[in-house]
Amino acid sequence: MTSTPAHERIVLIDDSTNDLEVTRRFLERRGFDVSAATSGEQGLALAQAITPAAFIVDYRMPIMDGFEVTRRIKADPLLQTIPVLMLTGADTAQTVVAGLEAGADDFVTKGSDTEVLLARLRALLRVKRYQDQLRKLNQQITRDLQIARRVQEALVPNGTFRGPHIEIRSAYIPSETLSGDFYDYFLQDELMYLFVADVSGHGLPASILVALLKSYIHTEADALKPLSSFMASLNDFLFSVSLPTQFATAQLFRIDAAGNLAYSNAAHPPFLLFQRSSGQTLIHESPSHLLGAMPSMVFEEHRLQVAPGDTLFVHTDGLTDRRNESGEFYSIDRIVALLNSSGDADLNTLYEKIYEDVSTFAATEELRDDIAFVVTRFH
Repeated sequence: MTSTPAHERIVLIDDSTNDLEVTRRFLERRGFDVSAATSGEQGLALAQAITPAAFIVDYRMPIMDGFEVTRRIKADPLLQTIPVLMLTGADTAQTVVAGLEAGADDFVTKGSDTEVLLARLRALLRVKRYQDQLRKLNQQITRDLQIARRVQEALVPNGTFRGPHIEIRSAYIPSETLSGDFYDYFLQDELMYLFVADVSGHGLPASILVALLKSYIHTEADALKPLSSFMASLNDFLFSVSLPTQFATAQLFRIDAAGNLAYSNAAHPPFLLFQRSSGQTLIHESPSHLLGAMPSMVFEEHRLQVAPGDTLFVHTDGLTDRRNESGEFYSIDRIVALLNSSGDADLNTLYEKIYEDVSTFAATEELRDDIAFVVTRFH
């Protein structure tokens, strides 16, 4: 005989005193703690006091029948996960449909073999125990992810930066608790480094790679090393520490006080450069290899000259992957238009306009990805 966990509480609701007593005694002999009620109101009051493991409810009762009792149970946030076994007078399709619509989890024809009732009750309780375990596990995972999320947020630099020749505003808009989008900027040896990346996937695996990327960049940045060599080394490092299905796109910039800007690209979306002298925004695209997909890949270094008042805009592909219900993608041309019309505005004003345009774009949930972007003004 299958054992029953000690003292599992059952609320039994049946307006027939005789049937109620027979079922109660049978279940108590099988090890259940049974609280009996002869009306739906009384049964619901009992449930609020003891929070049972399951309900057994007769469907035909005066004033409040079993269907209404079940509806009220399933509408109560404290009771809605508790299974309801409904006792029916006849195993008719109409009764079963009405019970399912009310929220009943299973049915037993009243007066049938009590061992059938016991077997179905135990099956419901077994499922409930599994569900309770999953809920507890999910709560623990959620807590762990929240902690990891705070750690990841600490890896991203402050959204505002101002140096002798440069000013930065940045935004990080994750679609999930943990994101694979990442950016970083820091001064080292009088050079400004700006790095933006998008690690494949989401969640904890992506966030771990983000942490490794930040550590590597800060440790290995070298003013004497070409960015092409640096990116090749970073590629080999990422390949060695990532899962076979993981890779990243990335851009790395290095800027000196004279406005010499060097950059290397790893299959990342184009960046924008607003030139104050012409009042126009140029789109810079440099096709290249993914980062971490294959070892020993060759990358290139490119150079530009920036002047005071110029503005650099870099982003992850979550920006242009946003799509609304009508099928329209968020276009990088929207950013180009904002830069062309507001490029001479102070950086905070420009940033706020871009952020508002991005965040208010009505993207659907299934077509919303992580977004990171960095707006850099040169002085």
